Amino acid sequence: MNCSTQLPKTYFENEENNALKLLLRQYLPLEGAYAPFYFLQHSPIQALIHALKYQGKKKVADWIAQQSAQLIPKEHPALECDGIVPVPLHQSKQRKRGYNQVTGFGQYWATRLGVPYLDQLLVRKNQTKTLVRMSREARWEEVKNAFSIQSKKEYKHLLLVDDVITTGATLTACGNTLLNGTCTKISVLGMAYAQNILP
Repeated sequence: MNCSTQLPKTYFENEENNALKLLLRQYLPLEGAYAPFYFLQHSPIQALIHALKYQGKKKVADWIAQQSAQLIPKEHPALECDGIVPVPLHQSKQRKRGYNQVTGFGQYWATRLGVPYLDQLLVRKNQTKTLVRMSREARWEEVKNAFSIQSKKEYKHLLLVDDVITTGATLTACGNTLLNGTCTKISVLGMAYAQNILP
């Protein structure tokens, strides 16, 4: 793939208090937040993530991870973690799709940072409805009690990874669940940020 020049970069790596971090910090105490690209409808990034989620193109996750690694500084607070946690799919949805689309992205960063990839730590206990066409308020209501922790092991700083960050509702629910049970610090790393995509 050589379409990175066509993808709209966020340049969040140059701002500690970037728009994504400010959005999430309204609801989740946060060390760092980063996404390399803006998610725009009818754009190459939408096509890439659609291919990843629905066409089995798992290598897209690795490629986006490599792009983000070229942009984000090594000393970024989000990278000072001792474990990486993917936003989980409900087991029935993961069985149907065959994989979690953020796995490759998260595993790339776990290998790069030399920390464990904790894909069994957090589970989605409720089979939530698809959030794509929901309003902000409906998204928050749908996911607020959707997650639980499967281990009592404690971590200092966990990095949550996701594909497209829109309202931050899912990440907030995941992050607060982890903070209430297994870690003291949370950061967030996404593939793309869908700024202003919802009313």
